[in-house]
Amino acid sequence: MPPLHDPIPYGRVAELIAEAGPSRQSTVLHDAWRDYAANAARPYAWKTFAQYAREHCMEAGDWSLKRGKEKLTPWQDGARASPRVLVLGAYAALRVRGGALEIEHGPHDDRQMIRIDIDADPKPRAILFDSHGEFMTGEAIRWCARYSISLALPGGPGRLITMVESALETKTNTMTRMRDIDPSIIRAQCAADPVKVAREIVRAKIGAELNATVPDAEARQHRAREWHSKLNLARSVAEIMTIESHAAASYWRTFRDAGLRERKNGNLPRSWLRFAQRNKGAAFLGNRHASHPINAMLNYCYIVEAGRLAKALVAQGLCLSIGYLHSDKKGRNSLVWDAIEPLRPAIDAKVFAFIEAHEFARRDFPQSGYNVHRLSRDVTQLVLHSASLPAREIEGAAEWMVTMIARYTAHLTS
Repeated sequence: MPPLHDPIPYGRVAELIAEAGPSRQSTVLHDAWRDYAANAARPYAWKTFAQYAREHCMEAGDWSLKRGKEKLTPWQDGARASPRVLVLGAYAALRVRGGALEIEHGPHDDRQMIRIDIDADPKPRAILFDSHGEFMTGEAIRWCARYSISLALPGGPGRLITMVESALETKTNTMTRMRDIDPSIIRAQCAADPVKVAREIVRAKIGAELNATVPDAEARQHRAREWHSKLNLARSVAEIMTIESHAAASYWRTFRDAGLRERKNGNLPRSWLRFAQRNKGAAFLGNRHASHPINAMLNYCYIVEAGRLAKALVAQGLCLSIGYLHSDKKGRNSLVWDAIEPLRPAIDAKVFAFIEAHEFARRDFPQSGYNVHRLSRDVTQLVLHSASLPAREIEGAAEWMVTMIARYTAHLTS
């Protein structure tokens, strides 16, 4: 006679509980019941499930934080020590006290404190708010601006909001050198030929893609000549974007055999073991389009580096909303997304190197809704740390953009 109820997956319950702090164990247990109830033919009711699960886990010694600490992967400790990017949990609060930035974040019963003093070295390059309920004082925002720390906050499904200080603060850190900001650069930015600037952006991006994926110098030069010939024939930004999309498709095909490496008993979905395509929509960021955790990692890195690049562009006196390859669009920093295009292959290389160097388990991507997962805070922090570009590359990209604008403005006025 078959059993009246499907057996409770105690091992999975213990694994989830081990990862949660005391304040979240009941919530995590309820989530485990929902997953069990969705798949079991005749599931137990919630109260019965909770009672049996608690009793079983206590007898097995699994209902404790000790087991969770033992299950940490070696690289998760590295994430906590990462100085380049801080990833904050729920209800993060930023204040300035005694000249230092004080940060609190996490649930009420598991609150964490971070203090960054003015002489701390190195300071983080960026702070990412990875949850909700943020609170920042104006002085905290000024403090981050003074030390060139980018702030990134959730901005709805699949989006993040980045905060950028004024060009004046970025360039001088004071309010006394207004004469250093030259308005002529914005006039030049408006006058530059958009087709020619867009062509150079895509030319630089394709060159970086070929350098990253074609090891043979002769083959690389041959393919570069083919793409450059097509770009030279393009007479509109739309044609240039079509060429860029074809080049990008060829570039991403070189990563089709990449994927996550599964840790022992990691329980990863089979589709995560192979990176079939670069889909910009990321379910891991709450987007309605299905995607892959690698896409989520790439998107996070692009956005954080875009925040840093925005600072460098503003420091050059440029207007972020005037773009060339990316058209002007209300509410979008089009110039930032133009300038980051040639840097993407370098960011991609760092992300894939991080993926190749680590093994993952399903718990590294906690479920946040029906068929929707997200990156854990440890994974997010360490991948951002690993993929962070040197400051000289960010500043170099901004200077290159100024050079292109000047070149193709002079062409029009000569």
